[in-house]
Amino acid sequence: MGTSASKQLYDAAASNDVAKLRTLVKEGVDLHQSAGTDGICILHVAAEKGHKKVITYLLDKGMAIDRKTSNGRTALVVAAKKGHLEVVQYLAGREANLEACRKDLRTPLYMAAKKGHVEVAQFLMDSQANMEAASIDGTTPLIAAAAKGHVAMVNVLLEHGAQIESTRKDACTALYVAAQRGHLRIVKALVDHHANLEARDNLGITPLAVAAIEGHLEVVKYLLSHSPAFVSSNQDGSTQIVNAAALTYSDVADAIAELEHPDRFSVQSVKKVFSF
Repeated sequence: MGTSASKQLYDAAASNDVAKLRTLVKEGVDLHQSAGTDGICILHVAAEKGHKKVITYLLDKGMAIDRKTSNGRTALVVAAKKGHLEVVQYLAGREANLEACRKDLRTPLYMAAKKGHVEVAQFLMDSQANMEAASIDGTTPLIAAAAKGHVAMVNVLLEHGAQIESTRKDACTALYVAAQRGHLRIVKALVDHHANLEARDNLGITPLAVAAIEGHLEVVKYLLSHSPAFVSSNQDGSTQIVNAAALTYSDVADAIAELEHPDRFSVQSVKKVFSF
């Protein structure tokens, strides 16, 4: 009955068929068995699909609400990742652990933030989920949302008091990752909330420099207009903004020369030094 029973359980949970689950139980099938080698059980399946009726039935039958898969996912982590607000609310109401995390330390709030599920994240924060709980590399929900370009999510996190200067293990802030990926609207939101424009990663690179390195011209222009002290140095003593321009495009060099210190850095001088 093993493999066949597992498939029947999986199919019933995935299709929100509580009646079928009841029938299987009467036939002696164990609801608690895993549906696969990765430790997924039908509670996780129901959470992924957003099937509250199945979840209710399973919990009422004694299934552990914080049961984990082999990589540490709970039903709440799964539901938050998928954006199933009603299921997230229900699980929280049944006292699921809001801080339960995967092996990479990603919490339900982290997953909601990364995926851009604003209502789920708002509910979790209102339920006192830890906004600064970071993944294994130090990424906070704010940094995750900024990296993915979720403007509304970034704004909600900031409104709830997320720490704007929190850093990953490589010292990158939310502003840094937004600049690195060219997310201009997020850069603006973070600057409006007084993010530190001079915060450096562990190589000494600033948000402005990384935006130039990646060729994000509009971000470069915006940060230049807010960075009067942009001609600062890297840890190796070289002028970071010139290095950045040299590594990328002439339009970035043009912006640098046009918007700040044209007497010190011209397009021609940058091109001459770096053989553009």
